[in-house]
Amino acid sequence: MDEINARLVYLFTDLILPLIVGYLLYQRQMLSDTTVNRLIRINVVVFFTLLSFFSFWALPLTQDLLILPAFFAFIILFPGFLSWRFLGRRFHSPIDRGTHLISALLSNIGTLGGICAYIIYGERGFAYAQIGGACQNLVLVLLAFPIAQYYYLLHKTHGRTARLEGRGFLGLLISWNQLSILGMAAGLALNAADITRPPILSEVFSYIIHVSAWFAMLPVGSLINFRRARRFVYLTLDMILLRFLVVPLVAFLAARIFISDPIVQNALVIFASVPAAINATLTARLYQLNVDYTIAVFLVTTVLYLTILFPVTFFIFR
Repeated sequence: MDEINARLVYLFTDLILPLIVGYLLYQRQMLSDTTVNRLIRINVVVFFTLLSFFSFWALPLTQDLLILPAFFAFIILFPGFLSWRFLGRRFHSPIDRGTHLISALLSNIGTLGGICAYIIYGERGFAYAQIGGACQNLVLVLLAFPIAQYYYLLHKTHGRTARLEGRGFLGLLISWNQLSILGMAAGLALNAADITRPPILSEVFSYIIHVSAWFAMLPVGSLINFRRARRFVYLTLDMILLRFLVVPLVAFLAARIFISDPIVQNALVIFASVPAAINATLTARLYQLNVDYTIAVFLVTTVLYLTILFPVTFFIFR
C-alpha cells in the first residue's frame, strides 16, 4: 500500500471515528461542555499554531500563493451572495433568512478541509487550508456576526430598519484563537530567508496532525443532535447543492483559468466543497437565530461529505 492510499485510512481513523466517539461520550455524559470547549481551545491555540508554523516553513513559495486569499474570499463570499440574493428569499422570517445566510457563509475550511487536504497532498495541502481558515475567521467576526445581529434586530423590530450595536468585534478578532496566524507568518519568514527546516519536523508534523484531528472532531461529534436536527433536514437540499455542486464547479473552472499549479487547483476544489461549519451553530446561538436549522445543515453536509464526497474526491485527485 503506497503512502497516499495509506492516508485514505485516515478518513476513518482521524475523521469518522473521533466523530462517533465524541457523540457517544457526550450522550453518555462522559464528555462535558467544559471539556469540549477546552479541547477546541487547545487544538486552535496549540496544535494549529505548531502545524501552521511547520507547514508554512516548507511550503513552496510560488506566484499562485499570492492570489490564494482572493480565491478563498470568493469561495466564502459567493455562497453567501447566492443565499442573500436568491436562496434565502424563500424564508419569510428574518430569523430564518439570517440563519440561512450565515450557514452559507461559514464552511469547515480550516479544520476538516485542512485534514482532508493533508490526506491527499500532505503538509502542503494543510498549509493552503490554513490560509482559507484565516480568511474564514475574518468573515466570521467582521461579517457573520454583524449579519446575525442585523437579522435578529430586524426580527425584533418587525421588519423596520435595524441598528447594529457594537459587540467587541476587535476583541474577538485579536485573540489567542488567532495565534495560528503568527505561526503562519513565522514559518513564511523562515521560508523566505532560505532557512532549511530540520527533517525531523516533518515526522513531528505527521504525529501532531493525527492528534489535532481527534481534538477537532471529538467536539464536533459531541455537538451532533439528531432529535433537534431532523425537523429541518428536508430544508437542507439547497445547501447540499450549493456546497457540493455549485461552488465547487465554479471554483474548479476559475482555478483552471487563473492557477497554474495542478495541486493548488485541486486543493481549491476540495476547500470549495467542504461541509458547513459548526461556527454557524455557535453564531446562531449567540444571536438567537434558528439553531436547529444550522445543526441540520452541519449534520447532513458533514455526513454526506465524509461518506460520499470526500472518498470520491480522493480517488479523483490522488
